[in-house]
Amino acid sequence: MSKPYSILVFLFVAVLLSSCEKKDTSIILPPKGNGTAMQVDMGENYDYQYFISLQQNSIVHISPTKNWDLAFSCDPNSHAIFLNGAKLMSGINTHKLKMTDVGSSDTTDKSKSWTYDNASGNIDSTVIGDWKQNNEVYIIKLSNTNNHVRKIKIISSDIFEYTLQVAELNATNFTTIKIPKKATQNYTYFSFDLLTEVPNVEPDKDTWDLQVTLFNYTFYDQNPILPYVVNGVLINPNGTTAYKDSLSVYNNIDAAFALSVPLSPAKDVIGFDWKKYDIDKNLYTVDNRYSYIVKTKSQSYFKLHFLDFYGPTGIKGSPKFEFEQLK
Repeated sequence: MSKPYSILVFLFVAVLLSSCEKKDTSIILPPKGNGTAMQVDMGENYDYQYFISLQQNSIVHISPTKNWDLAFSCDPNSHAIFLNGAKLMSGINTHKLKMTDVGSSDTTDKSKSWTYDNASGNIDSTVIGDWKQNNEVYIIKLSNTNNHVRKIKIISSDIFEYTLQVAELNATNFTTIKIPKKATQNYTYFSFDLLTEVPNVEPDKDTWDLQVTLFNYTFYDQNPILPYVVNGVLINPNGTTAYKDSLSVYNNIDAAFALSVPLSPAKDVIGFDWKKYDIDKNLYTVDNRYSYIVKTKSQSYFKLHFLDFYGPTGIKGSPKFEFEQLK
């Protein structure tokens, strides 16, 4: 084979192979405005959560998402208890009053079913709920990936602490534990495995506005309904409120608009659906329809929208958003 002919064959094969390659899917990102952009790296498996101050334009605190099980409200006027949605924890109210009366049979009784917290932060949307009404025993499943369970009864709470009893499911004895209410925090966190408080999960409640984290969301439009762990943003329950808008162009949102909308204290107003997932392409894209108004405890107003869910190297789990102070 002559040298010129060899070169022609090589070029033909190269062109043929390049024409058979899978084309990259282009991602069209939302246009950036005139505000400040911030990106956080939760890790590809979303191992870390971020607490963010819009006022200070800073990341206030970073902590693991799954090193705790229960969050006890520190509000002196509240006795709400929340499960860790990042682990898709669930529970059963046995409607029994004695720890010694609760065992494995209570998890197989078809009249009792596993339920999940709603991320809104309302006590009436939690598994444990308003436990003071009857002081009943609950069974808590520690994760959706295994069958580890515990039983728990909350005995009392006041402005200073909670008192609870905890045991293995079939145990006849139990451990009594005190959980302190801390004036500087929204919640005190507890681990069933350690049987103690978990420190440094969150920063002081007056220092942050947004929490980028994992939480549970139940898709009621599925049959059967589908509880699922989602990646999104929660607002600080300590005085932060927000509004979700799907009609306005982000760059056109001004202070007058921000002052006119009905703000909500629900923790999951921003939530997770600012991004969409294409199962065929295995790809997340930002939903450009949504913008958000956030009012902080200090009465400052911000507008915010999301720009990306991938980091500079193309790894998911890196929410990027832009925000701008309006008032």
